[in-house]
Amino acid sequence: MIEMTQNPIDPAAIHERVNTAGSGSVVVHFGIVKPVAQGKKTGGIRFAPDGDLEGEMASIEQQIRDKWPVNDVLLIRRMGTLAVGDIILAAAVAAETRGAAFDGCRFAVESFKKLKNIRKEELFK
Repeated sequence: MIEMTQNPIDPAAIHERVNTAGSGSVVVHFGIVKPVAQGKKTGGIRFAPDGDLEGEMASIEQQIRDKWPVNDVLLIRRMGTLAVGDIILAAAVAAETRGAAFDGCRFAVESFKKLKNIRKEELFK
């Protein structure tokens, strides 16, 4: 499951949204806005889709499902203007084993860092 949203990501809701039937492990990662970027203080960051971001995220989900025996995948990417400390993204992977859950989640996080169809603007102070 993938989602792009302007709304804040609710960490407590992530577990409820992931299908854990048959799972022994759920690994969740939250990316947050850092207070320093490129060696400068930042007040936040602005994200906007630039092309087929939804398709790119769907491809990441499919790759996870193809590479590891997972029960569920939830990838959420926040758009708009975010402040320092706000959650930018959530990646959650449920699997029977912790190895598959960890590996799938790590792949999602690394893939998020390589997204091409997104425009990012640091809001330096």
